Amino acid sequence: MDLKRRTLRHVDQTEFEHFLKYGEQAYGLSRQEIQGYDHELGTERAFDSVEHSYAEDFYYDILVDEQLIGRVLLLKMGHYFQLDLMVFDPYSRQGFGTKAVKQALEQSNVLALYEVRARILPTSPHQEIASQILKTNGFVKQDDYFSKGRRKRYALQRP
Repeated sequence: MDLKRRTLRHVDQTEFEHFLKYGEQAYGLSRQEIQGYDHELGTERAFDSVEHSYAEDFYYDILVDEQLIGRVLLLKMGHYFQLDLMVFDPYSRQGFGTKAVKQALEQSNVLALYEVRARILPTSPHQEIASQILKTNGFVKQDDYFSKGRRKRYALQRP
């Protein structure tokens, strides 16, 4: 399994089909947002979202034998990073999500300065497996999210 970093948030037909199946219950996407993805895919059935891509974010494709099997996103949310993970159905429950999260945290090095949070919606059909992936990677359950690391706070020292 390999991770390939993208500079822009990429959405394609495979991810769109995943959103059609799980978007509302697992990711909290409204029907209108999902329809917006369909519109943006156009005839190419893929797009790079320039409008929703930021230099401080990390966008990874999860690849097995050069086949896209999912995505890991680390999105800067002010004083922490939000972790989003999707592993497409044929590849679920094979350990790829656990490895991808570990590699994304290592490659991005965001834990050196930031806390990383992940939220699993209570309506998600992936709740059990997602919780296990996060716990295996050292995340701790907070109130309604999982977290790992701590935000580094600096104070100026005066002579």
